[in-house]
Amino acid sequence: MKGIAITSVLLTTILLTGCNKQQDHQIHGTLTHVGIATNFDLNNAPAVSIILSKDNEHYLTISLNQHGLKTLLAHQDTQNFNQKNKNLDASLTWDGLYIIDKAKASGIVLNLEHVNNTTHSAKIHYTATLVNAKKESNKTVELSDSFTLPANDWKVIQELTLPPSH
Repeated sequence: MKGIAITSVLLTTILLTGCNKQQDHQIHGTLTHVGIATNFDLNNAPAVSIILSKDNEHYLTISLNQHGLKTLLAHQDTQNFNQKNKNLDASLTWDGLYIIDKAKASGIVLNLEHVNNTTHSAKIHYTATLVNAKKESNKTVELSDSFTLPANDWKVIQELTLPPSH
């Protein structure tokens, strides 16, 4: 477990410091939770997308399947570097499409910061480095913030991790 934590910190550090320092698209201000989307599969497992937005044209979509959610709910870092974890994905629409790329330093780390048992909500932190989807582009976007899932969305996510009832 200790080795996993050290590896996670090292990968995050390398990812965030090793990226192209030219950031043509700075995102200032907090992206707010807009909603979730369900009823789809990611890597052959039921999944959810969490959508964060600044306005109607700029949004971050974080998608996790059942396996990724179980890791997150166990208070373990859930991460995907260079598309190596098919249970988690992220994309950003911000003056173009930004993604986690196989060949360029990119990825996302999610951490469940706090579950509020009174309001039945959860606070999740994310750190992401996403690259422009155009192969010839070297543009990157770095994001790091927290968001709160309200009770209704948190309940849907918790239910998605339960085994199917017969």
